[in-house]
Amino acid sequence: MTIAVGRAPQRGWFDVLDDWLKRDRFVFIGWSGLLLLPTAYMAIGGWLTGTTFVTSWYTHGIASSYLEGCNFLTAAVSTPADAMGHSLLLLWGPEAQGDFGRWCQLGGLWAFVALHGAFALIGF
Repeated sequence: MTIAVGRAPQRGWFDVLDDWLKRDRFVFIGWSGLLLLPTAYMAIGGWLTGTTFVTSWYTHGIASSYLEGCNFLTAAVSTPADAMGHSLLLLWGPEAQGDFGRWCQLGGLWAFVALHGAFALIGF
């Protein structure tokens, strides 16, 4: 049996972070909060961007906003779903090839919103 006298146990960065995340406070963060906050932020931002700018851009040829009565129902009808054999449309994938405008035309923003929204729900 080994006894260490007068020596505090070593605490690494993970232990310090774990204690901070699990601290008792009014709004509990926790490890799931690290997943929830950024993914929910991106999902909401993608949804608002898609329903204002992207749908009006490709349906009416103008950059509109909610103030101008954007038709975001068109987005629900015109999303490609699984028409290309898979539903994960990556910006750098074979369909869009890094072109952000083409990616939005293909409906990649909706795959982005769905993916990050699912991660946010998992974090919640």
